[in-house]
Amino acid sequence: MSNDAKTEEKQGNTTHALIFELEYVAAKTRAVEFASLQSAAKTKGVELTPILFSRSLMSPLHRAAVTDVLKRAGKKTDAIEKAVTEVDKTVANYCENEAELDAGLAKLIKATKKRGIPVVTFTALPEAVASKLMTRLGLDKLGVELIIPDEVKESFPRADDWLKMLKQCNKEHSTLVAVVSSQIACKGALTAGAACIVVPDEYTSFQDFSGAKLVLDSLTDQKPDAILDLTLRM
Repeated sequence: MSNDAKTEEKQGNTTHALIFELEYVAAKTRAVEFASLQSAAKTKGVELTPILFSRSLMSPLHRAAVTDVLKRAGKKTDAIEKAVTEVDKTVANYCENEAELDAGLAKLIKATKKRGIPVVTFTALPEAVASKLMTRLGLDKLGVELIIPDEVKESFPRADDWLKMLKQCNKEHSTLVAVVSSQIACKGALTAGAACIVVPDEYTSFQDFSGAKLVLDSLTDQKPDAILDLTLRM
């Protein structure tokens, strides 16, 4: 048996797993979403500020995000196809041509794989966009498994979403370390039994992350092995 095959077999039999948000932790797309939503909202006569965006639904579904922003501003939500398309295209272009893998996450992935623990990522992006982003970030070469959920709701990922995704990748009985960026993702992961590492961005930093093992400004703030030693004790 080759070394690669042994590694794959060991990872398939492991009792632990690392899972993270693809677009928000690995690629930091929320800032791009904000800028494109701001531009789209302006065509509807709405000035979207960072504070207003932070208070909005911040749905990964751009139609829901645009609708929510307009509703909060007291605007009509009809004829939004052009605005939604603009956001979709901007985010897709960023994922395919501009995104860079978070340096701290890259080190954490390598340290996790070195311990024979599988690494999984999930996304709310369309599969075609997510696949291009995986390639752009080099995550496929790092042996990271991509989960495309069967369903993505306006508020995602909640506890039931986590449970469905874990079942989808046969990790529902594994001890999980989840790296997330928002309160919704954190609460959902905690309910599903994961140890959470939260790396909020400028739009989610004010949120409640009670129950998380670590809340970091950047994954580079802690050494990868220190993070794993803390979270894998479960």
